Amino acid sequence: MKQIILLAAALAVTLAVVRPVSANGAETLTVGAAHEDITPDRPVLMGGYAARNAPHEGIRSRIFTRALFVKNDSQQILWTVSDLIGLDPEDTAMLRGKISEATGVPADRVVISTTHNHSGPATTAIAAVRDPWYFEGYYIERLIKAAVRAVESAEPCTMVVVQGEAALSHDRRNTPVAGDGAAPSPDPTKAVVDYRVPAVGFKRADGSFKSILIQYAMHPTSWGDQLIGAEWPGTTAVAVNETFGEQTEPFVLQGAAGNLGSPCRKAPPEEMLRWGRVLVESVADQLKNAEPQSHFNVASAVLRSQFDRFDAETIRAKAEEFRKSYSGRDDWNERSDRWEADRLAAIENDTEHYAEGLYQAVAFGNHVFVTTPFETFCHLNRFLSDRVSFPVHVIGYTNGLYNYFPDLGSFEQGGYEPRSYIWYDAFPMKPGGLEKLADDLVPLLEKAEE
Repeated sequence: MKQIILLAAALAVTLAVVRPVSANGAETLTVGAAHEDITPDRPVLMGGYAARNAPHEGIRSRIFTRALFVKNDSQQILWTVSDLIGLDPEDTAMLRGKISEATGVPADRVVISTTHNHSGPATTAIAAVRDPWYFEGYYIERLIKAAVRAVESAEPCTMVVVQGEAALSHDRRNTPVAGDGAAPSPDPTKAVVDYRVPAVGFKRADGSFKSILIQYAMHPTSWGDQLIGAEWPGTTAVAVNETFGEQTEPFVLQGAAGNLGSPCRKAPPEEMLRWGRVLVESVADQLKNAEPQSHFNVASAVLRSQFDRFDAETIRAKAEEFRKSYSGRDDWNERSDRWEADRLAAIENDTEHYAEGLYQAVAFGNHVFVTTPFETFCHLNRFLSDRVSFPVHVIGYTNGLYNYFPDLGSFEQGGYEPRSYIWYDAFPMKPGGLEKLADDLVPLLEKAEE
């Protein structure tokens, strides 16, 4: 027995010795990255704005789906992000299964994010009718191809993790700019923003970057016309390649941007590119000079957030209120009719109590990124920062898109976001639910940080 124990100990030491490490002792990860162009090659309906009721008329910039694969001895993640408005929860579950089957990565280690791009094809029921040809016959194939190529391209890399700051976004409810629309009695003292720019760089042995992940929280709502484009997440990807070279795969994630708008509407392409450059410049020097970090861990859990279910009388009243507000649009009235019928059926069948989703927490170094299937207000970052001792970054629009999810104070303040549930064909989220979600996420975050 003693010989067996000594042999096991010697083997453990040997494995520790041969595990790839960087010059400063940081463990080497296995990292792959790839992208596929998902710009439609025929006219498709666009998502993002209820006023759109016709196919797109041209291309302002190409849109992409991107995949990032990271693995160590015990954990792995295959993260995809697409320049789309969002995806329905049941579709993301299906996509995780297809990607898992194609790559061998477990489904709960596959992440399906979108940038919440308001200038892309309609891929969800939000204020639009999804284009079946685009989603089923075009997008899915390219998403899976990007994921497979990312896994196949994996190579040893070290990891650097940094954080910059960029004062681009604003609280569109309390400090609105021209074009933000009606705000609920703006009060600058209630404004909450998130200027942080976390970034994760994966370096090859020769010092070049295999991929760079950048996250920021800001609605891509500056281009409201009929042209396809990737908005600021797309120009941020362009700026990554300008700064680090074409051999670096950009990976841009959207944050908790439910209450955060971009600096202006109708921004010309050169102004949009400036925003992307600002974000990249805020972290570029740090990425080039930071010391490698080793910690990489993943945790996942299925969590529920409660809907605020109306009674039948309130459902009928809300639907009628919506119809009166948009009496000139037959398609919007049809949406209201459908919402009313679906919610009455939910009451009768005792369904739609919870928005259930797969949440994933990914620790890169001393930072933890956590996914949510909502348009969460950026207040969630503050709630989580009050509950844990390490930096946390909420990634919205991931593994589905249920609804806006404001904090309790914003529910009480009113405005468009708490009332937008008809566009999502859902009940609103229950006031106070965002605060409860923060409590529910703590064990997941702590598990990833271990």
